[in-house]
Amino acid sequence: MVSIFIIDDEPILHRLYKDVFAIKGHEVVADAYDGEEAVQKYHEMDPKPDVLILDHRMPNKDGLEAMKEILNIEPAAKIVFISADANVREEAMKNGAISFGLKPVTIRHMLDLVETAVTN
Repeated sequence: MVSIFIIDDEPILHRLYKDVFAIKGHEVVADAYDGEEAVQKYHEMDPKPDVLILDHRMPNKDGLEAMKEILNIEPAAKIVFISADANVREEAMKNGAISFGLKPVTIRHMLDLVETAVTN
């Protein structure tokens, strides 16, 4: 079982991801709807989740900023960056993301990204 923290400003994606991961035996242990909330929640989490799924375009703090702050808290955090912004892929990967998925991402690809992140 993989513990997952979902950070995305679209509530419908939270529900979809939770259902998909539950079917595969994984557990979504936390949700955040913007980058500021994500950093605050991650800082308080104990234990830390195995994988974070992080969107880029969000209110209050974007995904790249949130990722930098989360990696300052826990340099070993495994972040799967999922975004419709293909142009942030290089920066996300250079700054610590384990992998990058381009929205709209298929369910199979999402599962692969998360399961691969855990083994890396």
